[in-house]
Amino acid sequence: MITSNLAAWRHTLYQSHLSRRPSRQRALACLLALSMPAWASAQDHAAGVSTDVQSCVQQQVVKPEHIDLSVSDLFALCEQPASADEPQPGVASVTDDPGSSIMVEPANDLSRFFRPYKDNYIVFGRARTADGSPPFSGNRLDTKFELGLTFNLFEEITNLTFLAPLGFGYSQRSWWDISEESQPFAEHNYNPEIFWRFDQPSRPLAGKFPFVDIVGIEHQSNGQQGPESRSWDRAYVQREFDLLPGLSVDIKLWRVIGDEATNTDITDYLGQGEATFKFSPNDRTQLRLRLIKGNEVEKYSYQFDISYRRPWVNSAFFISYYEGYGEALISYNQKTRSLRAGLYFPLEVLSL
Repeated sequence: MITSNLAAWRHTLYQSHLSRRPSRQRALACLLALSMPAWASAQDHAAGVSTDVQSCVQQQVVKPEHIDLSVSDLFALCEQPASADEPQPGVASVTDDPGSSIMVEPANDLSRFFRPYKDNYIVFGRARTADGSPPFSGNRLDTKFELGLTFNLFEEITNLTFLAPLGFGYSQRSWWDISEESQPFAEHNYNPEIFWRFDQPSRPLAGKFPFVDIVGIEHQSNGQQGPESRSWDRAYVQREFDLLPGLSVDIKLWRVIGDEATNTDITDYLGQGEATFKFSPNDRTQLRLRLIKGNEVEKYSYQFDISYRRPWVNSAFFISYYEGYGEALISYNQKTRSLRAGLYFPLEVLSL
């Protein structure tokens, strides 16, 4: 029978053709060796063997360590399932139970889980409150930076895809007084949140609420205690509308949950919503205008940003002007003007 003599034939082939003849004849011998397993397997195996298994056999047959294996042995080697103890490429279990059906599907790219959120930049400039009181007296140069990321906990988990729209976000703004000798941080604003997205196609409840993209709850505070403490909790809804090609508006409405003893009047200055207009005249430039109206008639705020990308820098030039209330929580009730310029961080896709 062919399979019973194949190992001996291959041994003779290797000795006579691979070790004694020149390279051209050696290559022909290899081609002959590659063709024999497929022909022999057709005689000894039922029809319908997968192409992957046949390809595997053809790869294994020429390996020196397999010189004494028969065709049946090679097929058995290629057909055996991977060990349950060995992790499959690109698949990681989220539980210690090897029998669990909850598996993370291929996720070699961290962007499947972490994504840029809100703003990511570093800018330099000055900020001044109306009375020139610290920490924003306007007399010194400071640095402001913001970082933001979202995390989708159930993005690629089988049997939990109905939770895929659930996201967690974290953003932080910091003001660093680099002009002082000790270079202290003047203020930090921390902003964790949890939200549900309705704007993702093929996700649960997608399209069920046409006027809502996101529903969430967020906390914002400066991490201080006592009289310097500033914080508020909000439930919010958010929706972006495309007005014209390159022009859109993002509407965010919120309701304050509870009151912080040191800033019970915060809605008088920061209201219950904001509108952000975005205009992109080309693929390198974006203009953004953010408007906030306090509950009190005369309390308004706006922020105007310009970003400009150039191919020779891995970032975007960024200019930001703010006038009004609440740029920093510590001075939410003091009208402030600030002008700063810097760079957007190159986190994944830069998008304002």
